[in-house]
Amino acid sequence: MIEVLAQLSRGPVFLAGEMLECGIVFTNPLSATSTSASSEMLAWASAQIHCQFHASENRVALPPSDDSKHDVQAENETVFVPNRGERGQCILSTSPKILFCDLRLDPGESKSYSYCETLPVDGPPSFRGQSVKYVYKLTIGCQRVNSPIKLLRVPFRVLVLHGLKEYQFPQDEVVAPSNPFLEEEERVKKDSRLADLATELLMAATSRRSLHVYNISNTRGKVGKFGIFKTVYKIGEDILGTFNFSEGDIPCLQCL
Repeated sequence: MIEVLAQLSRGPVFLAGEMLECGIVFTNPLSATSTSASSEMLAWASAQIHCQFHASENRVALPPSDDSKHDVQAENETVFVPNRGERGQCILSTSPKILFCDLRLDPGESKSYSYCETLPVDGPPSFRGQSVKYVYKLTIGCQRVNSPIKLLRVPFRVLVLHGLKEYQFPQDEVVAPSNPFLEEEERVKKDSRLADLATELLMAATSRRSLHVYNISNTRGKVGKFGIFKTVYKIGEDILGTFNFSEGDIPCLQCL
């Protein structure tokens, strides 16, 4: 018996165009009550993202589909069909990626793999209604030698914000924080995430335009700026502010 564990690295909600990362662990468990243990051999494993569309037959009339041939799969077939056995139509899918071939796991041994894929920008958003549903899933398929294919499906949600990458902030509304203590690679990776850009856009669009900016300085010069959108708060309300060290004249040190 092989145990397969899949975990999304950053929660179950993504924006179209974002990078989805998933860690996958294959384990040959060693049971304390087992009297005999043997090695397991996996022929291959692959992963693929697909979006499944389902409509209520009582509410929506759809033309006949020719995808029914994918619902049946022979036990000795090695074709990876991620939506096998699911209702509805597969309207979007990424190219499958092979995780490994010919993997041997001794009792108690585990192997970890990482799956990364950019979510298509031309797909529909996730939606669950009474008439139609759009469901995204990451499907991991693996097969033991001379055994049927086993599938593990990881559901997640996709939000679509059109024109997000092309949006340019006006110069007087750029209030995103800059952290000088991050390594350059971490800073570039953080700034490239669409979720952070969407949060920044939402903050700029919903906050008051009267931004209060305060300079942080000492006798040697300017350290940075602190911006806050309002100065009066209710009890229990979150205080939202931004630090900007990009215009500082003197170096900053991080104290642990």
